[in-house]
Amino acid sequence: MVWPAHAGARLDVALAALGGVPRRRARALIDGGCVWLNGAAVRVQSRPLQLGDVLDAIPQDDPLAGPAALPARLPLLYEDGWLVAIDKPAGLASQPRRAPRPGELSAVELLTLQLAARDGARPQVTLFHRLDRITSGVMVFPRHHDASVSLAASWRSGRVEKRYLAVVRGDPGARPVVVDRAVGRDPLTPGRARADRRGDPATTRVTRLAHAGGLALVEARPLTGRMHQVRVHLAGLGCPVAGDTLYGGGHAVPRPFLHAWRLALPGPRDGRRLELVAPLPADMAGFLASAGLSLDDRPAPAPAG
Repeated sequence: MVWPAHAGARLDVALAALGGVPRRRARALIDGGCVWLNGAAVRVQSRPLQLGDVLDAIPQDDPLAGPAALPARLPLLYEDGWLVAIDKPAGLASQPRRAPRPGELSAVELLTLQLAARDGARPQVTLFHRLDRITSGVMVFPRHHDASVSLAASWRSGRVEKRYLAVVRGDPGARPVVVDRAVGRDPLTPGRARADRRGDPATTRVTRLAHAGGLALVEARPLTGRMHQVRVHLAGLGCPVAGDTLYGGGHAVPRPFLHAWRLALPGPRDGRRLELVAPLPADMAGFLASAGLSLDDRPAPAPAG
């Protein structure tokens, strides 16, 4: 299977590296019809490979090196021919970084490799939206062009409902709050956003679910999708995500607990409503229990107006 390090490489070069054999032997295997690419025979030495391509080879004599072991599997929350949804763990980037650390994989790369290993052929998986590295929870990936078009239309029309859970410093109060502040990139700090009237319009509904010991568990419903929107708006309320040092969350918790809990949207295949739910990560659930922050699983009331 083709990993990021070999994506874009020629077939003969990648086969030699993956199989642990000289390039001459790799070429002989290809010429001899002993190599398949995604389930079909291939004889073009210079064929460029893509991430998740599956190579099968029948060696003529000595065996080739075995495939590299996959990392831990991503939990699949939903899958059909149009869409696949995962529960992204915290600490995992949604997309490849410009300069990844050795062996570092992103969510889209992991999912591609995971489905390729399962199905025996490279899947078509498109990165459609992103979660911040610190954020866990629901991510969806369209499986083909028509699915991408349908999802984009749902996002633009506001038919997608996103609900996050966050542990924050401070207390936003018992009454639900609507934060309506434009968000733009911070020109002084790369990778950071800020409330800025010249930025893009952004609205988030915030409801407190529990509070104890200077912390609160809140539900945040972003009605728009700006970079770091939930984190910026919570910080603007004086209740930054605890542990989120980029926005003043301090170090009061083991890690920032921000979880993309629920995602409801029209299914791209038939328009029927899909309700996708990512269970709380074990460490977040344990922290909530120890901190006296109970989670009420019933839908939180919408704020007036």
